[in-house]
Amino acid sequence: MKWHNITLNDLARVVDKLSLLPSQSKRRAPHPIYWYCLDGKKILRVTVPNRHGGSGSISTGFLKQIKNNLHVNAHQFEELTECPLTPEKYETIIREKFGL
Repeated sequence: MKWHNITLNDLARVVDKLSLLPSQSKRRAPHPIYWYCLDGKKILRVTVPNRHGGSGSISTGFLKQIKNNLHVNAHQFEELTECPLTPEKYETIIREKFGL
């Protein structure tokens, strides 16, 4: 799976894999917002595209935004969507990046 071939279904698997929590905010947002929690605290805010947009590939601009929200590089993001990067390894990356 290449950078430009990531679909909404791939991102849904990432949301499930990382156990991202949907935002409880009453604010109307154009796209769903999820939170990555670590040790009971919200650490990262991640915005994903709407499901009604179709099943095609997601734009590279939106993918870059999600990659930045998750605080990973392009290679780690591809591994996250392809499943070699486990939730435990991702947690290690975030703990190192934020000094937790």
